Amino acid sequence: MIVKECKLTHSKFMEDYIAEKPQLQSFFDYNYKNDHHYIERYRELMDRKFQRKELANYLLRFNRKYDCSSETIINIEKLTNDHAVVVVGGQQAGVLTGPLYTIYKIITILKLAKAQEEKLQVPVVPIFWIAGEDHDFAEINHIYSTQSGTLHKRKVNQLNNNRCSVSDLILDKLALRKFVNEVLLDNKETSHTQALAAELNKVIENSNTYIDFFGFLIHKLFKDSGIVLLDSHSQELRKLEISFLKQIVTKNETLHEKFLESAHSLFENGYGEPIECRACNAHLFYHLNGTRILLERTETDFFSDKQKTFLFSSEELGALIEKEPENFSNNVVTRPIMQEFLLPVLAFVAGPGEVAYWATLKEAFHLFGYKLPPIVPRLAMTFIEPKINKWLKNGNLIVPEIINHGTAYAREKSAYWAEERRIDETFSSAFMEIEKVHLPLIDLVTCYDKGLKKLAEKNIEIIKKEINFLTEKLTKSVRQKYENEWIKFDIIDATIRPNGGLQERSLNIVTYINYYGFDFVKQVLDLSIDLNDYHKLIFLR
Repeated sequence: MIVKECKLTHSKFMEDYIAEKPQLQSFFDYNYKNDHHYIERYRELMDRKFQRKELANYLLRFNRKYDCSSETIINIEKLTNDHAVVVVGGQQAGVLTGPLYTIYKIITILKLAKAQEEKLQVPVVPIFWIAGEDHDFAEINHIYSTQSGTLHKRKVNQLNNNRCSVSDLILDKLALRKFVNEVLLDNKETSHTQALAAELNKVIENSNTYIDFFGFLIHKLFKDSGIVLLDSHSQELRKLEISFLKQIVTKNETLHEKFLESAHSLFENGYGEPIECRACNAHLFYHLNGTRILLERTETDFFSDKQKTFLFSSEELGALIEKEPENFSNNVVTRPIMQEFLLPVLAFVAGPGEVAYWATLKEAFHLFGYKLPPIVPRLAMTFIEPKINKWLKNGNLIVPEIINHGTAYAREKSAYWAEERRIDETFSSAFMEIEKVHLPLIDLVTCYDKGLKKLAEKNIEIIKKEINFLTEKLTKSVRQKYENEWIKFDIIDATIRPNGGLQERSLNIVTYINYYGFDFVKQVLDLSIDLNDYHKLIFLR
């Protein structure tokens, strides 16, 4: 593999964040580019206490379920050291690990943890937070794969009508096997295909939930890397969160006010609204009979669902949290603060959307006596297969241009259009000449026998029809001549700019495992990749 870097266009928010614009930096406590800020952050964490032993015990049990490596066990045990800190990032448990950016996020976490451990000379543990409390199964039940230049959305045909958290959703093994088979059929059979199919079916057999399916695959792909997995909806973990869940209830009104103030300020500064701002949002979910329900705060400071089917006072809700903490979960605002409560977070690794919504949380963090950790943008990459690279070179196509805009410009420059214009112009000219030649004939026929006028006009139409037929045949012939070129353009778009966006947002790691084997992710992880703000082009061999 060869790594090259390029600069891609970003949203205004990310452009300003990367450029360290003071206007945007004011929404954060630390600058992720400043080495001294990591030292400051470390000192801040050393003044706080964490449930290290209880957390390590949970993580050991959770990760051992998924055949984790000894390196993961060692990293978990490091957490019991009062000087240990973590680099953390998270994502939902997408089927087959979801879009490629999940893989890139874990690679970033591992690389950043290693770099900071060397700089600070303290244990830095890489943790991936699986957002198991999420209930929107439609967001994670599919991937995109390519076949002959066509992008296919492959989906697990299972419903989540009860809106239960993904951690609680029992997977449909039959539906999952069918889904995996469809994905594999989209890819050409290689020397790795049978082993891949066997491993995926083995993982399905050993899994009860989509968290299990995800956990087994991540530990398989990142074997020996030391990555530590955490399920944010684990009942064990929820017990450690009781005291903070109760704080969220008692400080709920102020929490929401702080969030709204920051969100409004971000909007006023021209950065949009990354999180929906609802006036009555309590930023907690209650799980009733398996259904995840967002709590709202009423005008009388009670907590209820939208339909007002139940009503809790702050005291009643606090008692319920104490009694059944497993029936509560955080939303997009309180999840980061809960993470801060649980873990000694040296840095948080985030995608562009996450960086934006964390910008609304500074004052909410301060309410609980915390600071926002350094927010580090995850790595962004594009894999370029050998045949794609060859086509790009032969066509003098610039990879960043293709990533940003697709092949539209290259298609416009194709010689096909010149040939099509030549055909159109030639035949249009022929039509005009035929009409010019036939006008005197029609006049002559009409002069001697008006009854033959229609026959003369029909004669022109027959000639035009024959010319149209010839035009269609010639156009089809020219199109066939360029058919391979169009197919190449289709394949380039489907693999480098699928769905009109970045490859990382649509494609899945399975395609590359099928071609290069299960050690493909390790090969990428072992590459010399700088944690800077450039997009990485990974040229495969």
